[in-house]
Amino acid sequence: MSVSNPTRVRLLEKSQADASLGPLYDRADAVSQGSTLPGPTLFGNQVRALAHNPALLKSLFGVYEAFAAEPSIDRRLTELGILVVSRVNACQYCVQHHAPLAHGAGLKTSQLQALQDDAWSDSKLWSKEEWLVVRYAEALAAVPQRVNDTLFAELKEHFSERQIVDLTMRLALCAAWNKFNDALGLDTETAFQHAFAELGLPAEGEKIGA
Repeated sequence: MSVSNPTRVRLLEKSQADASLGPLYDRADAVSQGSTLPGPTLFGNQVRALAHNPALLKSLFGVYEAFAAEPSIDRRLTELGILVVSRVNACQYCVQHHAPLAHGAGLKTSQLQALQDDAWSDSKLWSKEEWLVVRYAEALAAVPQRVNDTLFAELKEHFSERQIVDLTMRLALCAAWNKFNDALGLDTETAFQHAFAELGLPAEGEKIGA
């Protein structure tokens, strides 16, 4: 789980950051205020940490805008995979952000509860495509070198190569964010803490055995 340590890096406010980053701050803060934006996006405290390197922050925003501009896979499936990866990596920051987004994209509260309880291995909880995403996300997060050919063949029966590439990159980026958030001790923004609490899920969880 995330361990808050606000002394690790300064989170730069908009007034402290490079002026060219203003629109990115506005977009990230709009998400925290409950706006619905197309596709995945960075969140406020990630932006405030990354503002120490404006070029990097802009480049990463570009990556997520590319996902949003031509989405190839249902947002519900993407959010499901992100939650599995984040639970395997025990990143509470990402779980608290993406559980409300996943619910908004169509995942049921009972499914979110199973994810929070690390009890997603019951295939009856999921559609065929959801179950494939769950299995792929878990394998990718645990030991990606061991994603077996059988699972990959199943993926190719239901998803195009473009969809598989997009999903794989999105989940790999999620794993990187898990490490970034926890290494820097980023706190979940208040708006997302409230949104997560409204789902009625426990706020803390233990890492599953990999």
